[in-house]
Amino acid sequence: MKQFTAFCGTVLAVLLVLFFCVTAVSAFAPAFSDDSGSAYGTSSSADTSFFKRITAIRNILFYTIKQAFLSTVVAVIIGLPAAFFTACRKFPGRRFLESLSSVSLCIPPLLIALGYVIFFGMNGVFNRAVMALIGVKNPPITFLYSFSGIIIAHGFYNFPVIMRTVSDTWKNLPEDEYNAAVLSGAGKFRIFRTITLFQLAPSVAAGAVIVFLYCFFSFIIVLLFGQAGGSTMEVEVYQAARNTLDFKYAGQLALTETVAASAFVLCYVLLGKKGRRTHAGVSTIQPKPVRGAAEIVGLSVTGLLILLFLLLPLAAIVFTGAGELLKIMGQKGFPAALLNTLYTSLSSAFLCVLTAFFFACVARRADPHGKSVVFRIIPLLPMAISSIVIGFGLTNLLRKFHIAGSPFLLVIAQASLTWPLAFQQIRGAMERIPSSVTDAASLLSPSRLDVIFRIQLPQVRRALFSSFAFCVALSAGDSNLPLILGIPRFATLSLFTYRLAGSYRFSAACAAGTILIFTSMALFALSDSISGKSRPKKGLSNKDFLFRKKNSVEGI
Repeated sequence: MKQFTAFCGTVLAVLLVLFFCVTAVSAFAPAFSDDSGSAYGTSSSADTSFFKRITAIRNILFYTIKQAFLSTVVAVIIGLPAAFFTACRKFPGRRFLESLSSVSLCIPPLLIALGYVIFFGMNGVFNRAVMALIGVKNPPITFLYSFSGIIIAHGFYNFPVIMRTVSDTWKNLPEDEYNAAVLSGAGKFRIFRTITLFQLAPSVAAGAVIVFLYCFFSFIIVLLFGQAGGSTMEVEVYQAARNTLDFKYAGQLALTETVAASAFVLCYVLLGKKGRRTHAGVSTIQPKPVRGAAEIVGLSVTGLLILLFLLLPLAAIVFTGAGELLKIMGQKGFPAALLNTLYTSLSSAFLCVLTAFFFACVARRADPHGKSVVFRIIPLLPMAISSIVIGFGLTNLLRKFHIAGSPFLLVIAQASLTWPLAFQQIRGAMERIPSSVTDAASLLSPSRLDVIFRIQLPQVRRALFSSFAFCVALSAGDSNLPLILGIPRFATLSLFTYRLAGSYRFSAACAAGTILIFTSMALFALSDSISGKSRPKKGLSNKDFLFRKKNSVEGI
């Protein structure tokens, strides 16, 4: 039985990686084809000259980088002071602010976009309140459906990533240099500028790259808020593949996007190595009460901005949808969407955990010191390719073989993108098993499988449950793959919510979104609780954990 289970797990891991590679190649292949793939033989994009198309792709890439960069700047501007207050100061609400670090992990981008529409839309809560207050008839807040709306939504949605990565480093900075600078008479600002900021720089840079990639691969927010004349690579791939049916153009966009993203992933890896070498803090900073007018003002402004641009939009979803909860549960399509979500998320998470565990076992045995290029590259592959590109590659394969999409293929596609997250958690737990234990077990056991099932599996069981709950939450919140696959008569809860919002049934969409919010938060809390009980201080870093979420929810 053990041999059969191990064989199935190994074969599954290989097949899932092969599926991902074949699908990715299928997405890039149309870029080198002479046929646009349009069902009508031609398209407006296909008639464009080669140089004009290159210029168009370049402009879209620059626009994508521009919005991702500015979004990252906003996230850093909000995340740095939030990291300072959570790491170094005591104040009422500090634990609540720390808990917001899970927002970008457990709240799908679709719900952030919906919250902004409900709160900041032309007829949103905020505009109605301001119009009633100052007595005007036209909505005074009009930033939402513009470039500024994208930047603000991205920045405040992702600032918890900066807050979490920098705060964790800040808490564990060695105090020797700080104390020496104080004794020498240096002021607080000078100490921060010359010592603290230098110590935090690698973590800030690594967190910024994570946020940049989230925003670079953003889809739903840009699709809903994007202005005329400006679009990102993700949206253009979707539009070319689904609307104009210009598959050659979609392949060129997908290839360009993936090459650019690979460069940013490489930057992240290099920054991560530098950060681990630079910050090996041995002492922990003890939080002190907020003091001084500057700190009080800074905390107040930071808290007000977070309240206005993150918490209130999310609260608007809950309050708007509260009265529709019972109604939405009885609505046609909701029970099926809920069952489909359970099927896809549970199946995808099971595949992820099974694949990740056996890949971790192979990696631990073949590469115990983590030096093999192959075992480092394979888990990084899904980080440079978005779910939209994988969805396009899969639909391209199905089109060639005249096969319709199915829930089973959706499960496989989600698992092929998400399993590295489970692998990272399981591998981190497996690395904490002393080598002497596994070596002794190998000598005393008649089979290597005994070491896996009697030593490694019991030791990483918490990581297995934690990664399973996390992958369920990611799959449940994914609306990208279900949207681009367009499976006939099939909708998950996230896609059901998207379609309600797209048909301007915002109250019903908020009700479905409320269910999705609390489901995702509960699953993530369960995952974080399980992993927190089993992860020691030297385990998986939070920035690594955060980074490996990207492609599954977009941001992914």
